Amino acid sequence: MDSLKAFFREKGLYLICLGLVLAATVTSIWAIRNVVRGVENLNNTETTQEGSTWNQPDAAVNNPASDVPQSTPKPSEAPSVSSSSSGASSQSAAVQGGSGGSAASSAPSASSYTAPVDGEISLAFSGDDLVYSETLGDWRTHNGVDYACKAGDAVRASAAGTVSAVYSDALWGSVVEVTDGSGNVWKYCGVSEPTVETGDKVSGGDSIGRAGSIPSESKDGVHIHLECMQGETWVDPTKALAG
Repeated sequence: MDSLKAFFREKGLYLICLGLVLAATVTSIWAIRNVVRGVENLNNTETTQEGSTWNQPDAAVNNPASDVPQSTPKPSEAPSVSSSSSGASSQSAAVQGGSGGSAASSAPSASSYTAPVDGEISLAFSGDDLVYSETLGDWRTHNGVDYACKAGDAVRASAAGTVSAVYSDALWGSVVEVTDGSGNVWKYCGVSEPTVETGDKVSGGDSIGRAGSIPSESKDGVHIHLECMQGETWVDPTKALAG
């Protein structure tokens, strides 16, 4: 017993140091093992997640978004139209040809017909057919008859009636409207310096002004644009006069 006590007195410090070293070694090994296990678990988790990600179906590829705008085919170009008066006359003939007649054949006889000016028809009434407007650059119906003339030529009433309106329009220039005894409204567009006022009575052939300009048909040369409306419907003025 005394020898054991003596041993601990002499070697006690060394034994304590050895114990501390052993404890530190065990603690380090335990910590390293925990770190290794943590790294392995992390690797396993990442592998699982990657496999799950790459195994997902290609929903985005096979089912694209439905709200993506789709391209539309380019519209065909409108056929070119000559700006010369001969081109305008060809359009007039084509429109009338589709209805089975020419400008000359569709016009009434001179005895029952009073043109607003002395010039020839440069563009006929188109009805439901579309004609190209060089001035506006689009296709539209031509709701009246164009009579070629010179600037300042006298414009006369084609039908007897009462002047129902005289006004200036941004598209049609200076306009004179005459309502005949049947209720038809005759609209003379491009009449500068009107010589009549609202309420005046006019007979066929009476002067109502002089030929001016029409902004919406400025590329068609100087002319008078004559329209006839029966109620809310445009009719061919030449046929209305013939009737």
